[in-house]
Amino acid sequence: MKKPIDRFEGKSEEEIYQKELLLDEDNLEKNDRLAMFLAALKVFLPGLLIVVGPLLLFAILL
Repeated sequence: MKKPIDRFEGKSEEEIYQKELLLDEDNLEKNDRLAMFLAALKVFLPGLLIVVGPLLLFAILL
């Protein structure tokens, strides 16, 4: 049976630290953030409109 692949084999402590730092940082691209924001709008906007819509109609008709 083969041993598992060690991705850090032969790397210095500093290289390992830099790789771990990259994993900890928020590495989302700008387009990823926009896509997540639009997906959240798509999910929450209908519920918000159901709640706020009648209030707006009531305020307009007064």
